[in-house]
Amino acid sequence: MLRLIIFFLFFVTPIYAQEININPKAMIKAHNELRQNYNSPPLIYSDTLEKAAEAWAKKLQSRDCQISHSFGETGENIYWASPYTLIKIDANNNKTQKNLLQNITDKQVVQTWYDEVKWYDYDTNSCQKGQICGHYTQVIWNTTKELGCAAIACKDFSQVWVCEYAPPGNIHMRHLDGTVRKLKPY
Repeated sequence: MLRLIIFFLFFVTPIYAQEININPKAMIKAHNELRQNYNSPPLIYSDTLEKAAEAWAKKLQSRDCQISHSFGETGENIYWASPYTLIKIDANNNKTQKNLLQNITDKQVVQTWYDEVKWYDYDTNSCQKGQICGHYTQVIWNTTKELGCAAIACKDFSQVWVCEYAPPGNIHMRHLDGTVRKLKPY
C-alpha cells in the first residue's frame, strides 16, 4: 500500500500541479470592465470557443509551447508566461534550480493584452511602428460578442493562455475598387 501511495504522490502530483483552470466568469468580467470604456457591448462566454481555445493550447503544448496563432475563423489572443524559477545554493555553493508555475490570474492576462493601448494610434487606427496592439483591439472590438478561453502548462512550467473571439476583430474591409481599409475597433 505504501508503494502505491508513493507512486501516486510521485507521478500524479506533478501532473496535477501543471493544470491551470480558467475562471470563465473572471475572464468575462475582466474583458467587459475594459470594453465598457468604449461602449462595446458585453461579451458572453462560449463553451464552443473554449473548446477551440483548449484544442489550440494543447497543440501549442505538443510543440513545446512555441507560440503561434491558429489563423482560424475566430479572433485569437495568446499569452505566455515564463516559469517561476526557484534557485537554492547550499553551504558548498552548489546550485539547484526548480521551475514552478507562476500564479497568473485571468485579470492579469486580459490586462496585459489591454496594455497594448499605449502603442495604438487612434488617429491613424494603427500600431506605432515596431509595436503590437492587435491584442488590445481584439479585447475591445465592438462587434465581438462571444469569448472562450483555455490555459495549459508546458513541460518547463511556463504557461500558455488562449482566448478565442467571435465574431473576430482586427478586420480589414476590401472594397470593390480594390482598396483595403482597416476597420476601427470601436
